[in-house]
Amino acid sequence: MSAATSAAEAEAAKIGGWIEGVLLKRLADDKLVLPTIPSVALKCAKLLRVAETNVKTIAAVIETDAVLTARVFRAAAINGVSTSTPGSNDLNLVETLTALGDKELRKLLMDATAQLSASEKVYVSKDPQIAASLRRIWEHAVMVSILARDLAMLAGARSSETAALGGLLHDIGKPVVAAMLLEAERQLIEVQLQKKFVDAQVWISVVNRLNRKVGLALAERWQLPPAVIRCVSDCSEFDNADRASHLNPIVLANALAKKSGMVAGPVDSDDVNALLMIGKSMLGFSDDTLTKLSADVKKRVAPLFD
Repeated sequence: MSAATSAAEAEAAKIGGWIEGVLLKRLADDKLVLPTIPSVALKCAKLLRVAETNVKTIAAVIETDAVLTARVFRAAAINGVSTSTPGSNDLNLVETLTALGDKELRKLLMDATAQLSASEKVYVSKDPQIAASLRRIWEHAVMVSILARDLAMLAGARSSETAALGGLLHDIGKPVVAAMLLEAERQLIEVQLQKKFVDAQVWISVVNRLNRKVGLALAERWQLPPAVIRCVSDCSEFDNADRASHLNPIVLANALAKKSGMVAGPVDSDDVNALLMIGKSMLGFSDDTLTKLSADVKKRVAPLFD
């Protein structure tokens, strides 16, 4: 290990410890505020200007932002609304939104819209590499979600919707940690007139280091559905005991997104290739099918954030 790498890891550990403490305290005190990403907030604002909007249209916008989707599930838990299709444990965003009702749904959209100006400030970094990593975090979540849905349908998994929502939220800790880092960057630059908060390598190292712990803490505190909590807890291993599990398409989709380069930070190529090999065998996909799927989805994801 080089001296530079060692120093970067030490800095990431130090900053990570501070960020973790602040985030977990805010979660415990119910003071964690997470604005919707600007592009999605703008779409929410447009939906509010329409007198009557189809719930499916609203769901299509919400499911492009992991944090906003998590807030829907949190609202469902607070209001005692089921997040599953009647008679099953399969997640269903449209039915959840319908059950929440128009008043609560418009409140969710208004909250997302009201935070638009804050979002435009929070989700910005003066470092172009950090800005690129932030975008990759959002794109990766959506790509995994779309791929997981497609793979689940083709493989005959029990619920493609559960796979899609689990895929969207599997790395929910990343945007949470990223938002906190960007908040710290903005405050330090404003107060101390610094040109830079941390190096981009350290930034993404902190995000990846805290992702699982912070994500699981948020999922449990916000009472996200058990199927989602399972994905947040660990989506790096296939469920060998249950081929039809919603987890399997997510694990394969996650590996495919990383293989395609739609990921922030370093990737363990050996680990990714091993997961692809196991996933292909377990779910019955050819290399050509997976290559075509990932290429198609990658083209569909990028424009969502422009």
